[in-house]
Amino acid sequence: MFFRKSFYLIFLLTLFFYKGFGQTALLDKTAEYLKQNNLQSAKETIEQASQNEATKNDARTWYLKGFVYKELYKQNPVAGEIREIAVQSLSKSITLDLKKTYTSSSETALEYLYGTYYNEGIDLLNAKQFEKALKDLKIFIDYRAKTKPDEFYAEALYHAGFISFSLSKKVDAQQYYEQALQKGYKSPLLYDDLAQIYLGTANKTKAVEVITAGRKAFPDDPNLRTSEINLYLQLKEYAKAEKLIEDYLKANPNDTDAMMVAGSVYETIAKKDTTKEEAYFQKRLSIYKKILGKEPNNFLANYNLGIAFYNHAVDLINKPDVYQETITQFNQRIEVISSLIVESRPYIEKASQLSPQNINSLKALSGIYHYLNDRDRFQQVQNKIKLLENKN
Repeated sequence: MFFRKSFYLIFLLTLFFYKGFGQTALLDKTAEYLKQNNLQSAKETIEQASQNEATKNDARTWYLKGFVYKELYKQNPVAGEIREIAVQSLSKSITLDLKKTYTSSSETALEYLYGTYYNEGIDLLNAKQFEKALKDLKIFIDYRAKTKPDEFYAEALYHAGFISFSLSKKVDAQQYYEQALQKGYKSPLLYDDLAQIYLGTANKTKAVEVITAGRKAFPDDPNLRTSEINLYLQLKEYAKAEKLIEDYLKANPNDTDAMMVAGSVYETIAKKDTTKEEAYFQKRLSIYKKILGKEPNNFLANYNLGIAFYNHAVDLINKPDVYQETITQFNQRIEVISSLIVESRPYIEKASQLSPQNINSLKALSGIYHYLNDRDRFQQVQNKIKLLENKN
């Protein structure tokens, strides 16, 4: 995922080159050097002026110093300390500029400089340097909160929330996300993350409100749809989760990604309500077979179907009532278990062919061969598993 930078322009500021009343030669020299683009000389003279008793409290001094350091920063954008001096100087000029002679020009320069914090933060975010990115974005956010809380301010809040969430700073993420929403920023990930944060604080009502608002804002976003279903599963509102996915599949019967979600819903319900285990086992088989009818080489559908058979067999092996069965009942159980293992085999084998490095499918395949007493294949798979584990 890549985030956009803002389109801040490098403004050409109008410098005040006239000799104002009470100004000394140092300021005039600085202005002249700037006009000639002689930045090194401009820096030397303005440093003297900023320490001179006659000019150190003059708005023009700090305006010129801010402008000099801004231009120096443009020449060397990695020199963050130069940018900080420019920002501090221009801000001080605005404070001292009671007649507002330089204020407008200083504000324009500050807008550019703070914009570089934003853009730099986005570059760092895209490079996944989260801590550094957050530091820059915070500087931009603090500035824009006081000056112009516009769309870029809202977007910066969102990015700060995203970074905080990624760094597991959930309290900070919640604050940034809530402010971004208040400022009108909308993103599927914002709604998704914020709902999960509320759920983690046991604020179920807010979690549902946010995910519902997100679905309304982005009705076609598949990730939000899945998140809404998962939210209801976490809230143990299984009927709602099942209805949501099945209503969607009625309207979109060929959406295999949604079918995969349905399979997960059926699995969760079966685990939570053992009285419905068999019914939802059959629903899982049906949905995965439907996917494979459309996409025979779908790794997850092959794997999940094979695992559905395999786990059902394991559940039957581990049933506590096995010790109460007659010999006839026990033998019938073994026949069913063996049948399930046999049915599992081709799907897990296909999954392993489609993704040879997937250790989960290999472990399942190992269990199948072990149960079927296929020693050669069992050993081959065990060797593959060891090689993969040693690599990791």
